[in-house]
Amino acid sequence: MFLAIKEMKHEKLRYGLIVALILLVSYLLIILTGLSTGLANLNKAAINEWGAKTIILDKDSQGRLAQSYLSAQTLQTTKGSKISQYNSLVTSTGDLKENAQIIALSKQSFIYRNLKATIGKKFTSKNTVLVADKFKKDGFKIGSKIKIANSNVELRIVGFTPRATLSVAPVIYTSFETIKPLNNGVVNAVVTSEKHQFQDAPSNGLVLSINQFINKLPGYSAQKLTFNFMIGFLYIIIFIVISIFLYILTTQKLPNFGVLKAQGVPTTYLVMNTLAQSFIMSVIGVFLAIVFGLLTSWFLPSEVPIVISTMNIVLTSVGIIIMSLLGSLIPIRQIAQVDPYKIIGG
Repeated sequence: MFLAIKEMKHEKLRYGLIVALILLVSYLLIILTGLSTGLANLNKAAINEWGAKTIILDKDSQGRLAQSYLSAQTLQTTKGSKISQYNSLVTSTGDLKENAQIIALSKQSFIYRNLKATIGKKFTSKNTVLVADKFKKDGFKIGSKIKIANSNVELRIVGFTPRATLSVAPVIYTSFETIKPLNNGVVNAVVTSEKHQFQDAPSNGLVLSINQFINKLPGYSAQKLTFNFMIGFLYIIIFIVISIFLYILTTQKLPNFGVLKAQGVPTTYLVMNTLAQSFIMSVIGVFLAIVFGLLTSWFLPSEVPIVISTMNIVLTSVGIIIMSLLGSLIPIRQIAQVDPYKIIGG
């Protein structure tokens, strides 16, 4: 470790460039991971707040809530909390506009009980609504009246609830009586708080776990795969960058390694020296990337859905350090094959 640190102090520019590259790639990796988590949360935050285990949809809905229309027969044979969904643009008297997912549910349902109002209260009567916090950020207030586009339905906001987004759009919670003029009383799904046995599913119903339902949300899986591909590719870039730079540095230092071996320095010590250098550079680069990543998330506007969680930071940091250590394997092979007699003799 002493030799590794001393050598890095002597060759500040060379090792500084490697640290800078690790920093940039790690920073990009942390930002992409944060964006991936933030966008995923925008798609499924409301569903997570429901506290549900399974959802029952129409068998021909392909797992999509908006395409599901449960028949009266299916509803009679299915136990759980009924939900009705309607997507529309809502406007206020102050020309405020918001595209929203309107979700109707019963006040006796477990979903209603699990909802939390940060300001105000939950809806209790017809045409009263509990809306996502995003409405508050956009200028809506308690008591604000909002109108559903292409209809005569007017709603009054009585409360705001956190983490209420579905397929990126903010959610409006209300009663079935309120939403009936909009969708003719259609029930789109039945949600249960317990795991549903598939053999108990109604003949015209499709039973999905909540995770399966989330994966079928429009664009969710494609978005997740895209980010995972980019993140995985960045890990490969880190591996290649470390390998190339350490390979070049090791090639330049082969005569030095030959002399050290001739003096009795064991190969194991030289190998550990290279691993230590790789570890130190990756730790410094990752630490700086975390600092810059957190600063970026604080200064970015709220419209950018970035979430840099502790778990993401830990997993990303460990992944980068592991790839850096793997990248030092090729230079280590060179060190192990150095013949001090050939090096000195040459």
